Parts: sequence; structure tokens; C-alpha cells
Amino acid sequence: MILEVTPPFGVGPVRVGMTLDEAEAALRSVEGYREPEPTGVPTRGTADYDSGMSIGVETSGGLVEAVQVYRPYGDVEVSYQGIDLLRTPARQVIERLGALTELEEDEGGRSYTAPELLLALWRPFVEDENPAEEQGHYFQSVLVARPGYYD
Repeated sequence: MILEVTPPFGVGPVRVGMTLDEAEAALRSVEGYREPEPTGVPTRGTADYDSGMSIGVETSGGLVEAVQVYRPYGDVEVSYQGIDLLRTPARQVIERLGALTELEEDEGGRSYTAPELLLALWRPFVEDENPAEEQGHYFQSVLVARPGYYD
């Protein structure tokens, strides 16, 4: 499955500007959706999937202002302009995305923002800090936000 990132509009069927109820319905429509455990307390605006992916929304005034996708471990591609943002090594993502738009580096390379796109990528550390740990080699989340989110 390919989940398209379309900044600043959203990710897949989850769109910036939706109500929380609409966003939750959209989250349930994504392939591989897992119902929350009956013993757990569901968190509004979040969903988990069979691939290990999770998606959450941030709201303000009852409307979605940002959508964040956390890295799947299955065969789900989270893609922007043909770039698999979460399964392609971070160095390649930076190079390819940087050829399309300006990128701002933050947190010593752990975070990158494309301000014109309202798209941000994050990983917990850079691969140089712990070369054996996979999390440093790949971005672990991508966020798409509404205009003005970073102001």
C-alpha cells in the first residue's frame, strides 16, 4: 500500500481542516486499521495499523491542523513525489527532497522541515551517533501541517 503525503493538505484520506470525527473515520478507512484493544483507553485522533504504522492528528478549535505518521515496519510506503519518506535511508531522503524544495535542518540533523511544503521529518538520533541502530538511519515520522502551523 502507498500512503500519499500531500502537503499542506494531509496524508492519504486524512485531511487538514477535517473535524476530529471526520479524521477518525478517515483513519479507520486506511488499510490494516486495528481496532483499539478492549482493555485499553483509545486516544482520540490516533490509530494503529497491522504494519506497525501509527497515525495521529493534532487539532485546534475542533479541526485537524496537523497529521503525523509514524514509521511502518511492513510493506506500507509513505510517499511524497515518489520518495518513500520512512523506508528510504534518511541521507537519501534529504538529498532527494532537498532537490525539490528548501530544507531546514534542526536538532543536529535529527529533524528537517520543508517550510514551503509545511512538511517535517524526524528521527530520534543521527546514524553517526549509533551506527548499528536502524532508527538513526531512517526518519521515524513525517508531519504535514496547515499553513501558519509553524508561526
